[in-house]
Amino acid sequence: MIAGTEKTIVTYTPSGKQQAGVSQTIDLNYGRQGRFSCEIDPRRIVAHHAGAPPCADLPGKIRSALAKPMDFPSLVQVCIPGDNVVIALDRHTPGSAELIAGMWTMLDQRGVDPAGVQILQPAALDGVPLVDPRSQLPDSVRQAIKWTVHDPTDPKRQAYMAATARGERIYLARELIEADVVLSAGMIAYDPVLGYRGTNSVFYPGLSNTDAVSRARGEGHSELGPDDERPLRQVIDEIAWLLGTQFSVQVLPATGGGVSGVIAGAYDNIFRKGKKLLADAWHVSLGERADLVLAAVDADSAGHGWNQVGAALATARNLVAKGGKIVILSEFDAEPEIGMEIIRRSQSPRSALAPIRKQAPIDMIPATQLATAADWARVYLVSKLPTGMVDELFMVPLENHAELTRLLAGEDSCAILGSAQHTYGDVRRG
Repeated sequence: MIAGTEKTIVTYTPSGKQQAGVSQTIDLNYGRQGRFSCEIDPRRIVAHHAGAPPCADLPGKIRSALAKPMDFPSLVQVCIPGDNVVIALDRHTPGSAELIAGMWTMLDQRGVDPAGVQILQPAALDGVPLVDPRSQLPDSVRQAIKWTVHDPTDPKRQAYMAATARGERIYLARELIEADVVLSAGMIAYDPVLGYRGTNSVFYPGLSNTDAVSRARGEGHSELGPDDERPLRQVIDEIAWLLGTQFSVQVLPATGGGVSGVIAGAYDNIFRKGKKLLADAWHVSLGERADLVLAAVDADSAGHGWNQVGAALATARNLVAKGGKIVILSEFDAEPEIGMEIIRRSQSPRSALAPIRKQAPIDMIPATQLATAADWARVYLVSKLPTGMVDELFMVPLENHAELTRLLAGEDSCAILGSAQHTYGDVRRG
């Protein structure tokens, strides 16, 4: 069953079909409190993608999805009293407290002891602290259910599970190996390494060891689309099969860090359905590249930093013409990690790519996304970063909305993206 999915607002405006002299108001939210508004000739707008709005009554949508899951019995029938249940909850999942509360309601109906339930999350390697997902539970239950953040650096926290078909030895969090029932919860979203994040991706590499995490970081391929074959994704699904897990509950992203829909059931079926729902809400496809892409980045459940800006830059790079303009609206002020420092020390964005790939720093993905975008187009940035740092990162700092408005004046064709970190963009062939 699909609960709470609402159709995104996407307006594609063919050039030359509007009346001359008519302007269109563009309103964009960005960061946590930023808001930008301007008037643009609608004949210039080739795409205006607003994103999926948050669904109403999220707890009700979760209850409905769990009571009537896709191709699977109700969650009430998945466990029996006395089971040791582990809920593998992906980090920075929007609506995670509501998800856990809804799942516990079902487990409680089955007579599962809260002391036998554990919530297990991958570490937040991006530095954004994880929020206690038990906050919506009754006090007595919250104290009984254990919440653990996995430490991939501690060998004692890991156990050998099996070898994959290609001979890779897999180590997972000991809690997963020792559980009677493993349930996964998270968000289906576009991912630069996996194509799609969601369902089984919570298990690996985040709930493995540092070697697995480091190897996975280097498996991103910017030339691949989400639906192209990804070897790491195949390994992840094989691991889930070896682990014996079957049931998953997933959310779809919404603007403002919210949830646009909830699906639950057999993980392979909801993953297929989730990818379709994600494309309906967050895939932007153009007939030809735009001269300018205006991308707003809002704060979401994973924060407001380099990862979100990098994802928006990757989408804008896919949609903008060579030598065109990318404008990023943000409020972020995160400190640069090693990958960004490599860019700052480089002679050009392109010359930074090889050392970034060689060193594979923790911010390898957003650093690569920035360098690739800045090599392709002129990147303008609204942020709270020092202007000198923005210059050193091969971007042009925009100090205020007046500068941005002047930049948007002219005859350039424009693609406008709200909550751009959630989008995937491409140009249709033929």
